[in-house]
Amino acid sequence: MTGPPPPRGGRDRVHTAWTLPLRGATAGYLLLAALVELVTNALYETRPAIERSLRAASPDLTGDQLRDSVTFGYVSSWVLVAAVVAGAAVLSLGAYRGWRWAFWVSLAVLAVGAVQLPTNALALASPATQIQPPAAIAVELGFSLLALGLLVWSILAAARYGPWAMRRPG
Repeated sequence: MTGPPPPRGGRDRVHTAWTLPLRGATAGYLLLAALVELVTNALYETRPAIERSLRAASPDLTGDQLRDSVTFGYVSSWVLVAAVVAGAAVLSLGAYRGWRWAFWVSLAVLAVGAVQLPTNALALASPATQIQPPAAIAVELGFSLLALGLLVWSILAAARYGPWAMRRPG
């Protein structure tokens, strides 16, 4: 016999100089992005703001259609924000703890954040139809840039060392 098999689930990996900074930066980004999402939703996703945006985008809506659309937009925005905050909290914990599945899910979340870069840039170009003011959109644009940077760093770390920049021993 050759001895016991190596540990499973990534416990056989060794930290590198990139491991803790990458995990901390990813966890911090996820928590901060969730907090910003919560605050901007509370400040700017109000019924009057949604109505103003809908009137600018679709001036032919009847009163009932407008009221129903505003209610749907308001409720769905809070349901979505609650799901985002809960998911970000769990994912942030996974990033902090170095869970391997959290690395891959974080990559997907960072990719979605990076893809929003052109969307946020276009939103800044047409503020009349936006619910949020240009300053809030600029903050989201900054978060998209951060997501892009973290995405590139995470991909480089995974290619060089493995998930969470943890290499195999030896």
